[in-house]
Amino acid sequence: MKTKVTRFLTKRNHSAHFIDHLEKKNVVWSPDGRYIAYTHAESTDISSNNQGVRVINRLLYKTKGGRSRSFYNDNLLTHVYIIRSDGGIPQKLTQGDFNNHSIAWSPDSTHIAFISNRSADEDDNQFNDLWKVDIAGKKTTRLTKEFGTAFQPIWSPDGAYIAYLAVSDLISTNDSLGADTHIQLVPADGGKSEYLTKSLDRRIENICWHPNSKDIYFTAGNQGITSIYAVSIISLEINVIIDDNGCIHNYSLHPNGVDFAYTCSNVTHPAKLYLSKDFRKTRITISQENNEWLEQTTMVEAETLWFNSFDGTRVQGWLLKPIDFNPEKTYPLILVIHGGPHNMFGHEFDIRMQLLTNAGYGVLYINPRGSHGYGQKFSYGNIRDWGGGDYQDLMLGLDETLRVNKWINADLLGVTGQSYGGYMVNWIITQTNRFKAAVTDGGICNLISFAGTSLYHSLIESEFRGKAYDNYELLWHCSPIRNITNASTPTLILHGEIDNEVPLSQGDEMFVALKKCKVETEYVQYLGEGHGWRPELTCENQRDLNRRIIDWFDRFIVL
Repeated sequence: MKTKVTRFLTKRNHSAHFIDHLEKKNVVWSPDGRYIAYTHAESTDISSNNQGVRVINRLLYKTKGGRSRSFYNDNLLTHVYIIRSDGGIPQKLTQGDFNNHSIAWSPDSTHIAFISNRSADEDDNQFNDLWKVDIAGKKTTRLTKEFGTAFQPIWSPDGAYIAYLAVSDLISTNDSLGADTHIQLVPADGGKSEYLTKSLDRRIENICWHPNSKDIYFTAGNQGITSIYAVSIISLEINVIIDDNGCIHNYSLHPNGVDFAYTCSNVTHPAKLYLSKDFRKTRITISQENNEWLEQTTMVEAETLWFNSFDGTRVQGWLLKPIDFNPEKTYPLILVIHGGPHNMFGHEFDIRMQLLTNAGYGVLYINPRGSHGYGQKFSYGNIRDWGGGDYQDLMLGLDETLRVNKWINADLLGVTGQSYGGYMVNWIITQTNRFKAAVTDGGICNLISFAGTSLYHSLIESEFRGKAYDNYELLWHCSPIRNITNASTPTLILHGEIDNEVPLSQGDEMFVALKKCKVETEYVQYLGEGHGWRPELTCENQRDLNRRIIDWFDRFIVL
């Protein structure tokens, strides 16, 4: 039996600079095994003679904030490096004042593809292009010149093409993309690129080549279910490969091109690791970590519902009954709203839903216009219209749910959401008093101040199709705080103390405004926490947040 040996090769740093959610700071073996490629941010001495002064001269001067991140940008540049797998001196392959990331080897181990924005002002646009570098001569070649954004390249096994994710919007964002990502293909030596998956009209992620270099696998969300698909680069035919009636998060393809390892969750089960053999003829469950806990816990299945919104648009949602449901009784209901705004609810495990059902509440969650999983037109459905059609979708969905399900007490309603869901909660309580209690988590209340204080200034420009100062009246019209005098719903405000995505000042503004209007409110700041998804909270803070949400509803919604 061989002895396992761990050997130090080199030190690797990450920059605190945030590029976008699809950036990869990856480490990759060369196919011939001789080298390891990686991204690395070189440290520089940027100390000031006056330690009481901070000088800012770039637009993206903040990081995402949150635990384990600095609050301000360290301004370090990320470059592509290689080092011999048996050790040696690292070689820097990319030069200049640019960030380079998301690397992929050519199959002959002579080139590395990567993504870089080399425009005049990378902080103020999303013009990330595909590049490659020759590891021998360190010559860098630009492969795309698109007015859009490229992400996550991967080389075909025969070396002829590079596939990557892309959007074509001229005005885009480093945050929640309104445009659905699609697979784009370009010859490895340069040339015209083409989209492969537009016919599917769904958001594409997680691309992977088949060993035959003729097909590309990917995941896509469709009406709340995320499956593995394949597209032919020749015919552009698209087929579903693995559909588990849940949400597949990640997968790895076996070299034989037909077997997959993948993780998948559904409404009642956290993600498990599965092995699919012979295109799902055989499926083996690999991980069993949550079995004992699941045996001791009651989970509730979701019922799918569809309804016609005000303009005839079909909208999907899901309803969970409380545990120990008795059809002879009536129960309170909590409306849960997702973030993004272009995220997608569906057949995926969400601990919030199950905690609420275990506390005696029914739970309703809906994918209003703006959600992905229903085509590009639907994803664009809330552009320049935050709090408009999306709000009507949510309220009409709630009305239809109440009409069909007489077990719900229409006088005992609550609402909660995080991030954009928090924005919608803030909007809802300034539009209607039908809810007995509300919990807004990391929510926006003032789109104008958000545009000037958030790391995601580009989100407002992408969603409202222009600079904030050119859209002042529209941004104010869509800001919940504009209608704050209409609010009367008791509201719990939750926020991360060092959140640079939706800054703490948004919580400050909402809290002060509600207090001024004599609305029952409480403001909870989680120290050292940022925005992110709530699983990023420390375990202690996660327990505290979940307990506070349920306690707030219990306090104001009479069970």
